[in-house]
Amino acid sequence: MKKIERLIIYPLFLVANWMQIKNIILAVVSVLLAGILITQAQDATWLTVSIPEICTYQIPPTVEIQKGTYKQINDQNRKMIFEISVSSDRVVAQPKGINDFDLASLKKYCRIIVETTRGTKGDYAKLDEPLLASEAEMKEIDKEIKNQSDQLAAIWDTNGVKMTILSWQSAKIISINGVDVLMWTYTRSMDDAPPVLVQMYIIQNNDLMHSIAISYRESEKDIWADDLGKVINTFKFKKR
Repeated sequence: MKKIERLIIYPLFLVANWMQIKNIILAVVSVLLAGILITQAQDATWLTVSIPEICTYQIPPTVEIQKGTYKQINDQNRKMIFEISVSSDRVVAQPKGINDFDLASLKKYCRIIVETTRGTKGDYAKLDEPLLASEAEMKEIDKEIKNQSDQLAAIWDTNGVKMTILSWQSAKIISINGVDVLMWTYTRSMDDAPPVLVQMYIIQNNDLMHSIAISYRESEKDIWADDLGKVINTFKFKKR
């Protein structure tokens, strides 16, 4: 329980991005594509994304890594409007074609967001260390996550963005490729837009904490659910 208690965990709801809150101070990282390697996966239609010294994972051919002018515009908006700093420890995948401003792609919504918080040795559990928590402790963890989510919604509201949590599935510990992971699921709406399903994952790795957010618009479930449901099981993190 001790290692889990040390986590500060919170969902970010605008375009499924993530934020870290501590004492209501936001620290958000954004992606710089430099250093990210993309190669063919074993399945010829999927690509393997390699973040050096962090992890590898696979993405389906229906998505792409955010880059170029579209990424620059997003980075500028986050910095100017929400005062979000830019870092290379965050990588975003989005519907294929958005980087080229394809109108059909821009009408769709899904995201695979991978980011890493850096600490010092021993700040977090080791990658292969079991995460142990009683039922009562898990309820407290879930309550804290939910409280921070509500606080974040209030912060977005002050910036002119209405965020509504529509449903919430309690946090739980699951195993992914032999690694214990803290996971929770919720649906949200931004400015009364169509609901988006978001699945959040936290992976501890000694001096690093990795987070994964996989999301898609519920009305587009037939497009995204099957493939995005497979992505989480392709992650392989480098043990620290």
